[in-house]
Parts: sequence; C-alpha cells; structure tokens
Amino acid sequence: MTVALSFLPPSRPFLLDGAMGTELMSILPHPLRCPELANIEHPESVQAVHRDYYAAGADAVSTNSFGASPLKLGAAGLGARAGELNAAAARLAAAVRPPGKYVAGDIGPTGKFLKPQGPCEEREFEEGFAVQAEGLAEGGADFLLIETMFDLREALCAIRGARRGAPGLPVLASLTFNRTKRGFFTLMGDGLEKCTRAFEDENLPAFGANCTLSSGDMADLIAALRPLTSRPLIAQANAGKPDLTSGRVVYSQGVDAYLAEIPRLIQNGARIIGGCCGTNPVYTRRMAELIGAV
Repeated sequence: MTVALSFLPPSRPFLLDGAMGTELMSILPHPLRCPELANIEHPESVQAVHRDYYAAGADAVSTNSFGASPLKLGAAGLGARAGELNAAAARLAAAVRPPGKYVAGDIGPTGKFLKPQGPCEEREFEEGFAVQAEGLAEGGADFLLIETMFDLREALCAIRGARRGAPGLPVLASLTFNRTKRGFFTLMGDGLEKCTRAFEDENLPAFGANCTLSSGDMADLIAALRPLTSRPLIAQANAGKPDLTSGRVVYSQGVDAYLAEIPRLIQNGARIIGGCCGTNPVYTRRMAELIGAV
C-alpha cells in the first residue's frame, strides 16, 4: 500500500525551494568547516534563506542538512554531532514555517562508495542515515527528502535508514542522472527502469531526479520516466551547467531560459518541482507565479 502524500495540492504542482548552500555561503561572514555548522553558529543566516524561499512561494523548504550524515560530517571531525546538527537544522526551518507550509528534512549522499568500489558496507550507510533521520524528525521535519544520490544502492540504504530513524515520516527520494546517447543514467550506471523498479519495490510515495541536468534536459528525463510509474514524480533541475568566470561560479541558464522549460516539465508529468544548483529565490518566485502558488 502506497503512503499518501496529503500535503500535495490537488490542482497544481507542489513547489520545493532552490539551492541552499550557495545562498547560505553568500551571507555568512566567513567560511565554515561545513555548511551544517551554520545551524549552530549562524542560525539567523540559515533562517534568512528559509524565509526568502517561503516568501517566494515555496510550499516546502529543505533543511540545511544535505551533508549531515555522520560519515560525511566525519571528514570535518563532526561525526559525533550528527544528531545535534540535524535536529538544529529542522528546528530552524520549523520555527519560520508559515501556516500551510512544510519542512523537508534534507538527506544527501555520504560522499563515500560502497564495496567493491569503496570501503563502506551497506549496514554502515543505513546506520548513519538513521541517525540523521532521527535528528530531523526530532527537530520537526514534516517529511524526508533524500536527494542527489548518484548510486541507487546508497539511495536504498538511505531509504531504509530514514525509515528506521523516523518511522512516522514519509520518505521521498531523487537520484542525479547524466544524459547519454543511450538515455539517462546515474554515475554508477543505474538506468531509469532499474531505479523505478527499486523505488516501487520500496513503496516510495514519490521519487524522481534532481541536480546535474538543465531544466530542458530534466523535462526530457521526466518524459522518459512518466510511462514507467504512476507515482508522483520529483524534478529539481540545475540552472544549466556551472562555469568559473572571474573567480565566480556562473550557471548557463538564466531565470528566463530556465523558466521557459518549466511548463513542458510539468506537462511531461512532474508533480513535485523545485530548483537545484544555481537557482535562488528569484527562480522560485517565478515558478510559483507560473503554477499559481502565489
């Protein structure tokens, strides 16, 4: 039996926010060992980003916890503080959540590889994601959003760990795909059909893709994914490709070019939409206007 997502609007797509890390880094007074430390050291900056996205029309904002699994935090010597940092991330978002809006507990990849490509065991991943999910639930997240996974096996570990750590919360997941001559595949070679079967076997209420792709390529991916499942599909595209210009990272899709593909993205079957790298509250506002969320 599929978990119903009662928060999805009946007549329009559900709107997630855009990039968190770049927005946060632009207002922090100095670089941190990892962005998640801002949840403790600069909570007002984190909340400023959340407020901007809510004001722009986002139905949900993602917590500042993308890299807050114990394994990833361990690289900065913060692995033991995973529960604390995740709970703080969710509390900050929940404290500025307007009525009728939601908090997505954000879970990203560990940055490590499972055996045989790397040293890690699935059990190790699952345990770490459970700690992260428990902290996000404690802090007040309404649902969990696993994102930017480049390995289906890790995504499945995250799903199992999230359900163990926060059994009362819906779990959604999205992978990041590259476009090839043979179609769309993750870095580890996982295709759309394989991923769809795995996510349906896990009874995910919604799943899809984020990052890497421009809005046009993401619209094409959703068109290829829609015939494979009846579940609500997630689509959060990048603002095109990044390029280093005069010491700054600039993305190839401006807001007009990005938004030009959103109607096709929705027409092709995306039910939950939002931005990823290179997007900001301006992109969110324009998407909200387009779908009638403001």
